[in-house]
Amino acid sequence: MWNSFVTSAISLCAIMAVAVSSASDNVMGYDSGVANVSRHLGVVGRVNLGSFYTPSKYVRLVSEWLLSHGIGKGWTIADLSCGYGAFFELADVEGLHECRYIGNDIDHEAVEQARTLFPNVQWFEHNALANVTRAKFGIRDEEMLVVVGNPPYNDVTSQINQKIKTNTLPIDADLKTRDLGMSSLLAYNKLSAEYVIVLHPLSYLIKKSNFTATKDFFSNYRLLEHIVFSSQEFAGTSKAAGFPVIVAMYKREVGRGLSYEDVNKTWFHTVDGVSFSLSGFDYVTDEIDKYPGKKRYSPEILFYTMRDINALRRSRTFIRERIANAIDVNPDKLAYYCYIDCFKRFAEVPYYLGNFNIPFVRSEFASVSNDVMMVSMHNHPDVFGSCETPSADAVKKVKAYISKSILGKETNNAN
Repeated sequence: MWNSFVTSAISLCAIMAVAVSSASDNVMGYDSGVANVSRHLGVVGRVNLGSFYTPSKYVRLVSEWLLSHGIGKGWTIADLSCGYGAFFELADVEGLHECRYIGNDIDHEAVEQARTLFPNVQWFEHNALANVTRAKFGIRDEEMLVVVGNPPYNDVTSQINQKIKTNTLPIDADLKTRDLGMSSLLAYNKLSAEYVIVLHPLSYLIKKSNFTATKDFFSNYRLLEHIVFSSQEFAGTSKAAGFPVIVAMYKREVGRGLSYEDVNKTWFHTVDGVSFSLSGFDYVTDEIDKYPGKKRYSPEILFYTMRDINALRRSRTFIRERIANAIDVNPDKLAYYCYIDCFKRFAEVPYYLGNFNIPFVRSEFASVSNDVMMVSMHNHPDVFGSCETPSADAVKKVKAYISKSILGKETNNAN
């Protein structure tokens, strides 16, 4: 369980032991290698605190964005869940060295080590989600404030590491969400930061439920700059299934920020040079029930509750037992559920689509629906009984269709 210092405060999030370098060609002055990552929290601590180090290349990118948008002398730059202070290497960048820097983290050990590396930073050890005001962090109302960092994320509803998750932090009522990172964004809005430049899961933007829960932030902030990368770049995370993380720069424009329609049309760009948008795909999940309901059908066919692609990778599809997570399948829509089962079996999905709903090509589904059903039903004799073995051509056709669905409408139309 959590150490005593955690029970009343916000977590360490940018957990990185910074090794200051004197090399003139190392702009940020440190090495982000895995060997330098602090291990004092352990696995349980990292999971509950949402604590993962910040790769140095993204700190460098943040410095470029700050300079390009005129941030410099007269501005205050604060990291309110700073860990070992990776982002305070910004102070060594020409043009940013005259900014005022404020660091905060509840982890006393991290703050003590960061204090020795960055003596010119003003330090606090507060819970960043309780009793949130500018005065708490020594920030005057008239100061021009930029919040930077890698706030903690720990979705307590996610099935990942569920057995060791807790959520007992004191949090202001107007900041409470199911995820510490979304609560952090709401805190930045409460502080009226002129700019917010942070790392956070892309799912905060693209999942409508998350976006709605964080609407008090997004409605007041416009997305200026971004880049998407895989969570696998964080040390200590699973290498099995990465999810998309965005480094995003937001500008405060009260009442004129992002709508979900804006997000739906946004083209996101990855470090790999790939661009994608929510509106660039058809989703088979628009055609079915994703969650259990009261309606029953005959014959009874049950399917496990669905969330996103990464959740599908970990969960079951067709099931026999009626459990709390059982969806009753409408027989008229069986082909769609069979497609999802085949998608789980065959799809090779890039990390940046991991939090998407399951895509398909709506206009061509009728041409492959029989093959999809044959392949899926054959693989579930416990549910459907003995079924005809699908031909090699049928399997090949299903695989090709799934691969095409992952490309999206724009790419498919271009071809």
